[in-house]
Amino acid sequence: MSFRARTTAVLAAVTALALGGAFAAVLVAFNGLQQRQLDASLLAVARTEAVEVHQHALRFSDRPGPAANDIGPLTKFGIIYEDSGTVIAATYPFERTPPHLADIRHPNAQPFNFLFEREHMRGVFMPIPQHANTFLFLATSREDFEGDKEYLFRAMLAAVVVAVGWASLIAYWMSGRLTRDHRNIAAVARGVARGDLTARTDVSSPDPEIVQLGSDMNDMVERLAELVSSQQRFIAHAAHELRSPLTALYGELQQALRKERDAAAYRQAIQQALEATRRLKLLANDLLTLARTKQDAGESPEAITLERMVEDARKLVADLATSREVALDIRLPKATVSHRHGDVTRLFRNLLENAIMHSPSGGVVRVESEHHGSMLHTWIIDQGPGIDEEDQERIFEPFFRAPNAAKTRDGSGLGLGIAREIARGYGGDVQLDTSSRAPGARFLVVLPAS
Repeated sequence: MSFRARTTAVLAAVTALALGGAFAAVLVAFNGLQQRQLDASLLAVARTEAVEVHQHALRFSDRPGPAANDIGPLTKFGIIYEDSGTVIAATYPFERTPPHLADIRHPNAQPFNFLFEREHMRGVFMPIPQHANTFLFLATSREDFEGDKEYLFRAMLAAVVVAVGWASLIAYWMSGRLTRDHRNIAAVARGVARGDLTARTDVSSPDPEIVQLGSDMNDMVERLAELVSSQQRFIAHAAHELRSPLTALYGELQQALRKERDAAAYRQAIQQALEATRRLKLLANDLLTLARTKQDAGESPEAITLERMVEDARKLVADLATSREVALDIRLPKATVSHRHGDVTRLFRNLLENAIMHSPSGGVVRVESEHHGSMLHTWIIDQGPGIDEEDQERIFEPFFRAPNAAKTRDGSGLGLGIAREIARGYGGDVQLDTSSRAPGARFLVVLPAS
């Protein structure tokens, strides 16, 4: 059963119980009041009649019956008995077949109900004071009383039914209105679970928490869509990057085996296959590094100076800098960080390789650092062509190559992404610093200092 149906059912049940209980109490109170009025009137007439029958030679007077309600006095029925059960006098309808004294004898002055010829009556039994062993039985019909009670019961039952019906309609409408945004959010969640990442919520609730929930749902779906899209691009680019060296390796080996060659030709084919294998190894290592950067694996964190890590990274790129005739100008303050040495060295190595590859022959790559509170800011600055504004948001994406740098890149296309993931794994970041108008690119590394 849905929440809307449960809410409607609960409210209808509560309404029925509340109104039913209230109306039942009213009905009992009203019937009790009517009963007491009838009994009081019946007793008053019976006492007067018991006194007056002596004056009328044990015959009934013409006094009206008891007044039961606003309509007026009811019809009076009576019997005068001797103690032996002999009927001395009787009114309609008792004159034909009066009830036996034993059937109606009742404690004195205590009104009671009885049935006579299918008619509901209420009577009272008492002695006649002036005549020993003589008794008066006075009764009146309860049909008007029962009719009023039944009418009131039906009216209240109809009121309960109408009230429950209206309460159910209102509850159904209100629960639908209140849960409309919940159903909208749930529908979006189900759509996303089925793979529809274009689904979005449109919440217009006056409740700010519901509005915030809808906004958070949209943000989550948007982020999920971006992650899925990024993953798809990553897989496509990885497949493309792997295909090129694999194709080259396969082609060289196939060509080498197609016909007999001399040693020099075989050596050349092996060298070309080795180069393709090297590219495959580089790409595989970078893919594994990128997948591992968010895991707490590898070396244990240790306190180590920033100067040592950058120096270790410089040694790893020294041959590349020499071959491209690029100088490294490193100026670092005394600073210590508590990270895994291999990770942070890889971070700076990737950034230095990127800067060297984009620097012109004879250029200089500068490394500068300073403290900013508890964080250590380090800049890697090159003198290359810089990064176009439209590419600045994508340079950290795996395998992205800026158009103005496509011919100079010789890596796997994962270096900047790996550097950023390593920094973020330690609570820092790698950003493109666009605050300077100087030529070239400025990358900012933010790491917590010890």
